[in-house]
Amino acid sequence: MGEKSSTVQDQEQQVRKVKRTLEGWRVALLSLKSVILWEQQWHPCAIVGSMTIMYLLIWLLDLNTLASIAIVGLILNFVDFMVPVICNQLYGSSSWTGQHEKTFEEICRSIVISYNKLVIYIHSFYSLRDTSPFMYYTISISTLCTVAWISSSINNIFLLYLLSTVVLLWPGIQRSGIFNSFFSVVNMAPKIPFLKSE
Repeated sequence: MGEKSSTVQDQEQQVRKVKRTLEGWRVALLSLKSVILWEQQWHPCAIVGSMTIMYLLIWLLDLNTLASIAIVGLILNFVDFMVPVICNQLYGSSSWTGQHEKTFEEICRSIVISYNKLVIYIHSFYSLRDTSPFMYYTISISTLCTVAWISSSINNIFLLYLLSTVVLLWPGIQRSGIFNSFFSVVNMAPKIPFLKSE
């Protein structure tokens, strides 16, 4: 019982830390949440369109790896500087309501929960090295070989485009229940019985 309460306290401390870190982004995060969760029908198109334009520009610039990393770093720093300034200019503290604060806290809590789940998955995978070394090396070697084969066969910019688009669309896919409806249609399909040998 004490371990569970300390875990809850640790999670609340993490939520407070994330809230302090994202304080300048709180207005922008409310808008981003509605886009990522597809609260409007055009939101998936906006995600795919913005990712397509961004990766098309990267492909057209045809920069080498270090220049691409430097450009992305510059853009991220610029956005990180400008978004809080613009949000504070457009929306003063008077427009921030209790409902907005509650939504902002939910966003921070979901970030913390997702981060903790990812850490648990990584630790459980690396614990396989001690508990089941054969399984650990089979999974890691086959995954790395598959990634190396796919990345040598397909353009890496296109792979990053697909990966980042799927990652951004995934919360909306989960919320809208697309997979559940797909699997229910698959389960309703007629089953073909195997022919019995007589």
